[in-house]
Order: sequence, then structure tokens, then C-alpha cells
Amino acid sequence: KPPPPAARVDRHFFVMLHEMFVEPGTATPDPNVMTDFNLFTFNGRAYPGTDAWVAKKGDRVRFTFGNLSMDSHPIHVHGYAFEEVATDGGETPKPARRPETTVNVPVGSTRTVELVATEPGDWAFHCHKSHHTMNPMGHSVPNMIGVSQDGPEAKIRALLPGYMAMGEKGMGGMHDMGR
Repeated sequence: KPPPPAARVDRHFFVMLHEMFVEPGTATPDPNVMTDFNLFTFNGRAYPGTDAWVAKKGDRVRFTFGNLSMDSHPIHVHGYAFEEVATDGGETPKPARRPETTVNVPVGSTRTVELVATEPGDWAFHCHKSHHTMNPMGHSVPNMIGVSQDGPEAKIRALLPGYMAMGEKGMGGMHDMGR
């Protein structure tokens, strides 16, 4: 007996997850570093250089995450819940599906989730491991470009009161958080 037809999907995004090591102050990944990564990417790009995944209100949206890295990634979405509908092992049976906001994508595997875009807005997807969310801004690793933020921070703060730049040395030294 053939399987029942799947629900109509309006948008299907494929997202390849990867990690790499980029020596602070440089721009080229070092392929010889295999376990000490400082940059996490979606489709080869780190935020804010990632592509927007655009859908219309009411669209059924499917995301397939493929993990090419050497670490698991709990992918999290803000503002929505989704259901895992498939893994690299096949379709997830409907009775096993439940609303979630995070799906773990193990090494070398895929996970496919679906949601219906019921609310307008920009909704962030990210790895829920905090050092992947922050990329090189975490763990006191210097900012990739090493540029002083003093001038730009003041200009941005004039538009966005309370804005605080990450600084040229990442989160290191920001423990006072403006006090």
C-alpha cells in the first residue's frame, strides 16, 4: 500500500550546518584544525551574513537541517513551534510528532521540521549552544576584525539607546554590562 500523500509544503529550505576554525584576525578557515572550532555556519555563512528564509503568512514551511560538522546542534526557533516530520531514517509517524521549539541534529544526520507561518515578523533560528550563537564573540576570542567600536558605538547609541557593541576583544571584559 503506498504511503498517504504528505501535506502541501509551500516553502522548503535546506540548511547545512558546519563548524570551522578561523584564526582571530584572519579571514580564511584553517582546515587542519579538526576539533577546536570558533565559527558556526548555516549554509557556509555566519550571522549576520546568513540568508533570510522568507515565507508568506499562512505558508507551510519545511526546514531540512543537515549536519556536516563534528558536533551535535540543537537548532532553536524563536516565536514559533514546529514538528519534526522526518529524519535521515525516514518520515516521523504522525502519532510521534509533537510541538517543539528545538530539534537536535546529530553529527552526520538530517532532521526535517515543519511549521505554518501564522505570525508576521523576523523569527530567529540558531544553534542553542551559546558559543555557537555568539560565534567568535564568545570565550574571549578577539573579534575577527579587531576594530575599536568606540566611534560606531556612540553613533549607534544615539539611534538605539542602551546599545552596547561587543567590542574588539569579544565578550571578554564586558562583565560589568554597562555599570
